[in-house]
Amino acid sequence: MRRAKLALLLPIAVLLAALVPTAVAQATTRAVQTTTTTDQASTYTCYPNTRFSFNVTFSTVLNKQVTTTLKDGAPIPGGFVAQSDPPYYANVTSGALVQSFTNATTGKTIVRNVSGPSWFTYDPTPKVPGALATGTYVATGTTAQLFGPMSEAALAAAGIHEPTLAFVSGLLVMRFVVASTGPYVTSFSLNGTQQNGCALLSG
Repeated sequence: MRRAKLALLLPIAVLLAALVPTAVAQATTRAVQTTTTTDQASTYTCYPNTRFSFNVTFSTVLNKQVTTTLKDGAPIPGGFVAQSDPPYYANVTSGALVQSFTNATTGKTIVRNVSGPSWFTYDPTPKVPGALATGTYVATGTTAQLFGPMSEAALAAAGIHEPTLAFVSGLLVMRFVVASTGPYVTSFSLNGTQQNGCALLSG
C-alpha cells in the first residue's frame, strides 16, 4: 500500500496539485528519487478567489543539489533524527539552487537563491489513517515554499495562514502527509524570518 511513487515538490523545497510549498513538493520529489513538503499542484495561485489573484510559475536557474540517503538515527537539525518507512527513506539535500518566480499575469519575475539545505524524515508507521506516509520536513538557510490548495486547507484548519509563495530563512519545520491524492503540509513552524512571495510579485 505504501509503494506508490511520490513526487512532492514539500522545497522548491522544500517543500508539493494540492501540496508543498515548492520546497516540500520539490524536496519530496528529490527525497523519493530515491520524493519539500507541498502539493503536487499543477498551478499555484496567489490570492485565490479574489480579484487580485494571479498564477505563479517557477523555473530553475541553477541546480547543483545532491540528495543523500541518511542512516536511520542520524541527527537532523531541530532535534530530529532520521527515520525511514520504505520505500521512503530519510535524506538530506544540499548544494546550490537558484530559482525564478514569475507572476503569470504581469510577467514580473524575482530570482532567489533557495539552496537550503533540507531534510526529510519519515514516521516508521504513518500517523494519519490511510496515508501512504507521514513525516517531517526540516530546512535551514533560505528556501522557497509553494503551498497548493491541499496544504493551504490543512494549514488553515490548524489556524495557520501562509501565503501561496513564501521565502523563509532560518530553521523551518513542517509536518507532511503523503496521501493517495498527493502530498500536503499540515503544520508550519519557523524560527527565523519570512517574506511573502505573493506580495513581492504583485508589487
